[in-house]
Amino acid sequence: MATGLSTRNGNIGMTLPTAAASKLNNPLLSKECSNCSGHSPFFIHQVRHLGILRRLCTACVLRLHPSSFCPACFTFYGGSPPHPSKRVNCSNCCSLTHSHCAGDTVLTSYLCPPCKDSSFSFFPLKDNRIDKKLAHALLCAAKIASFSMGKAVTVAWAEADRKVREAALARKRARESLEHLLVVARKEKARKENEAKVEDLGIKLNPKRDIHLSSEKPLPTIKQREF
Repeated sequence: MATGLSTRNGNIGMTLPTAAASKLNNPLLSKECSNCSGHSPFFIHQVRHLGILRRLCTACVLRLHPSSFCPACFTFYGGSPPHPSKRVNCSNCCSLTHSHCAGDTVLTSYLCPPCKDSSFSFFPLKDNRIDKKLAHALLCAAKIASFSMGKAVTVAWAEADRKVREAALARKRARESLEHLLVVARKEKARKENEAKVEDLGIKLNPKRDIHLSSEKPLPTIKQREF
């Protein structure tokens, strides 16, 4: 599988291998986007979206993260969007566009490209060719995916640390419960031993009491008295 570089109108483009050739060389390269169910044999991004790890194509990564980049120049904001005075908000979604990229539309109700045209795609790959604009879109999607996975790693570390602390606390409580149970068992054993000693001591102090009680004759019953 080979790629080729070419120039057209002074712009450098890259030609990707055909999907059929990719499947022949490595069938695992043909992958499906979990959002649009489209097959993207070349670029599938691992993204953490709304707390869920997903596999998305380039177009869906950009469409699902409208506030993370400028839809005109594909500048990735990296969690720091432009100042409100230097950006234009889409009137239909949370997309943020540079004021200089929006142009004259800032004077009217602005719509980002996907909201303006429902059939719009950020990554319309045709003839397996990537031009400069598509390369910017691909790079922006890769940055978004990397940023989201970085946050996912942070969340995973925090979750693992929380579980470690919870496990340590559970072990401590279990150990304390076991120690308390042993103390209670020792006290109960000591109490029973003390009761046994007191009973033995009482028998030794009054040895005739049991003999006297055993030598007493039982009272006659009613029938015995009649005779």
